[in-house]
Amino acid sequence: MTIPSKGCRDMSGHLIGEQGVKQLSWVLPEECPIAICLNGESYAVMLATPLDLEDFAIGFCLSEGLVTARDKILSIQQKVRKDGIEVHITLSDEALERVQLMDRRRRLAGGSGCGICGLSSLSHVGEMPVPLVSDLKIPLASILKVRAAFENHTPLHQRCYSVHGAVFADVDGNVLVAREDVGRHNALDKLIGSLSVQGLDVGQGFVMITSRFAYELVQKCARLKVPVAVSISAPTTMAIEMARAANMTLGAFSGKDELMVFSAENRLV
Repeated sequence: MTIPSKGCRDMSGHLIGEQGVKQLSWVLPEECPIAICLNGESYAVMLATPLDLEDFAIGFCLSEGLVTARDKILSIQQKVRKDGIEVHITLSDEALERVQLMDRRRRLAGGSGCGICGLSSLSHVGEMPVPLVSDLKIPLASILKVRAAFENHTPLHQRCYSVHGAVFADVDGNVLVAREDVGRHNALDKLIGSLSVQGLDVGQGFVMITSRFAYELVQKCARLKVPVAVSISAPTTMAIEMARAANMTLGAFSGKDELMVFSAENRLV
């Protein structure tokens, strides 16, 4: 079952200024609690835009390391509740055992901007991924092409402006998949899930996001072996350190036609 949603709706208010008070409506993004349930048990509650929730569920499981492949997810069902939406995921016995053995348990509600809520130990924050091996080469012109056309692929942003976007493009700068959400982690998870569903090879292109690249976003990309990741906003120091450890190319725009690259710059030509 797919939950119908446009991702945004009109909300009325009063505009107050020197000219007085007048009633207006703004188009604003929807945000609601999304409960991720694994084999009948609640695992995490995230605040997200209720669009592309199957992609979100798949991407969350993959990027958080709950499953190693999409075929470990046997089914996904969505249920509307009074206070949010439940996404019920049935994992294979092997995957469920993996989850139960993991140290990290997200047993509390995480906000749309929170990426480390529920970790059981500070030592888990700094877990470094296996270094990536890739001979991929991306022309700078392809990255600039995606940057220039980014808004064309984010219709929700065009309507309400206050959402994050994540896209995947090939080496020629053709955008193959785009996803949006109020939460930057959610937008990336939705992108990862869609890439998996469509069977696209993340090793043959690059990811671009609108938000800053914090460490947990780099960690998600590294788990999926994304070789090149670019943000329109600046990354954090911890994100750069993780990208270097993962041998992942991490760049951020300086203006609209220059890229500051902090790691593995040899992949850009």
